[in-house]
Amino acid sequence: MRLAPFLAATALALVATAAIAQGAAQPEGNGLGGLADTLNGLSDETNQAAAEPAANTQDAGPGPAPAEAQPTPAPAETQPAAVPVPAPAEAPAETPAPPPPPAPATPSRPQIVMPPEPLTRAQLAELQAAAVRGRLLGVIERSGRMGTQDMLSRVPDPDGAGISGWFAEAEGNGVSVTFYADADTGPVIVFRVMINGGRIVGRDNYVAGTRPPLNPLQARMAAARAATARLDHTPCGGDVFNVFVVPPLTPDGVIDVYQISPQTRPGYYPLGGHFRTSIAPDGSVAATRAYTNACLDTAVAPPAPDTRPAPITFTHLLDPLPQDIHAFLAAWTGHPLIVVAGDPQRLFAVTPEGIAEIPRETTPPPRRGPGR
Repeated sequence: MRLAPFLAATALALVATAAIAQGAAQPEGNGLGGLADTLNGLSDETNQAAAEPAANTQDAGPGPAPAEAQPTPAPAETQPAAVPVPAPAEAPAETPAPPPPPAPATPSRPQIVMPPEPLTRAQLAELQAAAVRGRLLGVIERSGRMGTQDMLSRVPDPDGAGISGWFAEAEGNGVSVTFYADADTGPVIVFRVMINGGRIVGRDNYVAGTRPPLNPLQARMAAARAATARLDHTPCGGDVFNVFVVPPLTPDGVIDVYQISPQTRPGYYPLGGHFRTSIAPDGSVAATRAYTNACLDTAVAPPAPDTRPAPITFTHLLDPLPQDIHAFLAAWTGHPLIVVAGDPQRLFAVTPEGIAEIPRETTPPPRRGPGR
């Protein structure tokens, strides 16, 4: 198995993920960008290296246009000198009229900044759904990392075993992580690990002997991951994406596949370079999108002892509201996000637990005296 594609497939642990999120410590590793990185890459201690927090992050716009040069006025034409004619002696000189008095100055009033309209029920529901999806993506990342470490401790040669991808699913009160290989008759299971309460509670090893095939839904998930690999998407920094496959809500529903740019150095996280693609039941691409216009690698400083993590401010240009990727980034980095989005601009606080608008201060209207 090639190391890069191996860690580029995944699945969603839809509803049975509460046990994973009970605050268990995350295993060492820098994500799922490569097998060697999972065990020997950026550890949790390494990620605590001091780094300067990033300022407000946004795409750069075009600079101001240069001022046009003013044309030089042409010289006035020369007129012939006129012979002066004296005025009659009896003609009195006219007295110029006095200038009009200046108009009274109007006192300036402070500009009144009105707040945006309240969010609608549909917008509030969209924010709630984005937070739920972001939490589940965080479960996939943690489960895949734990399962990969356990698999590598028991399968010394994943390439030789033919492992080509993995995905995560809900199983009972926990999550199962399945590593599969491509066979002539379809994808088959090579290794499977069960996780509950942040611990490995069971495993199935089919490196030798008969390998059971994936069920039809699992086979669709593996095919959806393979379909996104053919898209013209490029990760920021790393060579390959971390790929999270979300199981459909219904057997004939679309499958969402997330391509996440990997972390490439300690103390920095990519806020850009992430994609979401929906795969239809027939295997075609129903929709695909990016979340930013550019790669954004941002320094994330570890919090001081006995202090809360500082928020990361992020200007989002492509949507009027924060998205599921922002909730995932809050879970991945361990820092809340302050997302500026919309027109007029709104401020949102984004954490793995939820997304809420931050009220903005407005300039009150001037006080008026008593009525007359």
